[in-house]
Amino acid sequence: MKMKKYVLRLVTGAAAAALLLSGCAAGEKSASEPSSASAGQTDAVTSATVKDSGTARAQIEAEAAALVHQNENGQIVLSHKYGETVMPEHPQRIVCIKLEDLALALGVDLTACQQLEGYYLEDQIQSLGIGSIAVDEESNTVNLEQVLSYEPDLILLRDSFEPSVYEELSKIAPVAAFDLKDTEVSLLAMGKALGMEQEALSRLEQYHQKLDDAKEALSAVSDNETAMLRVLKKEVRLYPASTNDMSRFLYQDLGLTPDPMAEEYDNKDSLAISMEMLPELTAEHIFLVAGYGTAGGSSDEEAKKRFEEMQQDPLWQEVPAVKKGNVYEVDSRLWLAHGILAVEQKVDDVLEHMTPESAQ
Repeated sequence: MKMKKYVLRLVTGAAAAALLLSGCAAGEKSASEPSSASAGQTDAVTSATVKDSGTARAQIEAEAAALVHQNENGQIVLSHKYGETVMPEHPQRIVCIKLEDLALALGVDLTACQQLEGYYLEDQIQSLGIGSIAVDEESNTVNLEQVLSYEPDLILLRDSFEPSVYEELSKIAPVAAFDLKDTEVSLLAMGKALGMEQEALSRLEQYHQKLDDAKEALSAVSDNETAMLRVLKKEVRLYPASTNDMSRFLYQDLGLTPDPMAEEYDNKDSLAISMEMLPELTAEHIFLVAGYGTAGGSSDEEAKKRFEEMQQDPLWQEVPAVKKGNVYEVDSRLWLAHGILAVEQKVDDVLEHMTPESAQ
């Protein structure tokens, strides 16, 4: 579907209040799905691939350039999962839905965006005086009336929603959709689409420098085996060394050594690990997430309760990292999030726990 013209279709208050649009949870199931998850190899280009070589960096720039072009009328056109969007010139009222990390990292001036209590971006969003868009994480819904009330001239949307959501939002304003999991390509494509390409390139350089600095700071402990666990209501998961975008940054970006079992999990169909297997983890350091990220709700409390119970289990007490006091419980809303700012804050967590003197 190519979109060359946008018509603002006003919806009556009563009808708009009833318009709650469902987003697709498929793109976030690794963060919120309570059932057993697969190892989940992704095609997203990681930050490690960008900074490892000039060739890889050129690939990122080429992929971003392929998403943004100029049409015969000189207009900027963004290609995305749902089709194409002709970008408005100099948008002044931008509403952002589930792309807050990239928009804030780039320095986009937002009129309104999603806000969650306890979210890792909450303080930054509030300090900027940005308006609030409510997104129900459990039902994956967006309230159209609220979006409409901000009179946006551009909507930035994560492409994990159903096409119907995109189509309805596009009746309010042009919608630019991006793949948040493909973080660096999307940041650069967003910059190109908004006329902020140089800002995007500079921000990526800043991001890579932070990763390089952190890797250097961790070099003294990089040989120590490390693992990432997640506690859910009904199971515990061990995250693999290279095939999952939640844990991969620990090893590929920061140079830490994965637990041998984490490497084995690269080839497993399920991330679930039994209590009986936990003592076989030889990792000296474990980063542990108890919860479901932004989709947590009551399930988060059940996951935390399960972890409390686990700590009384003799099998848990036999885990080497537990014996050494090197299990670090971290925030699920941060550690299950994608984005430039998310990874930077996770890196700060790693530095704080593994090299306290390096914490910033």
